[in-house]
This record gives sequence, C-alpha cells and structure tokens, in this order.
Amino acid sequence: MLSAIDLLDLAPRAAAAFVLGAIPFAWLIVRMGKGIDVRTLGSGNVGATNASRAFVGKGARIGVFLTVYLLDASKGFFATQIGWGGESLVSAVVCAACAILGHVFTPFLLFRGGKGVATASGALVALDWRVTVIGLAVFFLVRFTTGHVFFGSLALGLGLAGAAVGVDPANAFGERLPLTILTVLIAAFLFWTHRSNLKKFLSSRQS
Repeated sequence: MLSAIDLLDLAPRAAAAFVLGAIPFAWLIVRMGKGIDVRTLGSGNVGATNASRAFVGKGARIGVFLTVYLLDASKGFFATQIGWGGESLVSAVVCAACAILGHVFTPFLLFRGGKGVATASGALVALDWRVTVIGLAVFFLVRFTTGHVFFGSLALGLGLAGAAVGVDPANAFGERLPLTILTVLIAAFLFWTHRSNLKKFLSSRQS
C-alpha cells in the first residue's frame, strides 16, 4: 500500500506522465508536413499508421510511420522513467498507465487521440524490455500472417500479458504483480480502442 507521503510524491509524477503522453506527435507532423488535420484522414486515428496515409510514396509513408511510432513510444518510455524516479514499481506502472491514457484521451485535441499501441510498447520497455520484445514479436507474426495491423495490435496486448507472466512466473503474482495487472489492462484496453476495427471486420465477413 502507498502511504500518504508516497501518494503526494506520485501525484505530480502521474500528472507529468499524462501530459507527456498527451503530446499528439501524429497530429503535429501531419499538420506541419501537409497542413491538414490527421483526424480528417482514414480512420481519424492520431497515430503512426493514419499519419503515414497523409504522405505520398512508400518511402515517405514508412518514414513517417517509424518517426511517429518512435516518438509515441518515447512518450511511454520517458513517462515511465518519471515514475521510476519514485523508486517504486507501483509508481512506474501508474505513470505508464497515465501516459497511455494521455495518448488516447489527449486534452490537446479535445480528448480524441490514438489507440495506445506505440505508447504502451515504450512504457513496457522501461518496465521490462523482455516483455516488449516478446509482445512485438507476436505483433509482427500476427500482423504479417493476417495482413491486418489491428489484429497485430490485439495480439500485442495479449502477448504482453502472457510475457509479463512467462518471463518471471515465480514473481508475476508477487512483487511483479503491478506489472502483470498493467499488461492485462493494456490488453483489454487495446481491444476497446480497436473496437471499431473489429466491428468493421466482422461486418465485412457477414456481407
């Protein structure tokens, strides 16, 4: 349990993590590069995949995708490091969660942001890089097997949760429990943020 002093220390860290996570890099890059709002394109998502749609040419699109993805992942990584400053896994996990929520519900764009995949990946690197490596391996396997990015994103969430337990099963429900809980919540959250993709896919299969 966190003491009152711990909570007083955590509150500003969590707030800073949320604000950092809320920086809409996809919106900024598309606005600066093309002068348009990324929310008017494709899925309307403020993320790497949708931002890349604003640019012409395979090379440009890949470059924009990687740039936005790495920037969004960096938000999660550095926000989690803010939490580690409190020298507590709980503090780091809370700040990681705040960064992800900041990305998805960014106040800079009327609480309409991205889906949290890259930011969650970066946060998990700061918490346990092994979990992220396994999760990303699952992402790419499913992404290229199915041909759908959103299926890869859903698999990433499940992969992170499985890896959080698998890399250290002896402590997954002990001292590492906050990390285990976070990965399970991330998996559920990614299903929620990709609900429109699932709905469209299921509708297309029925038609």
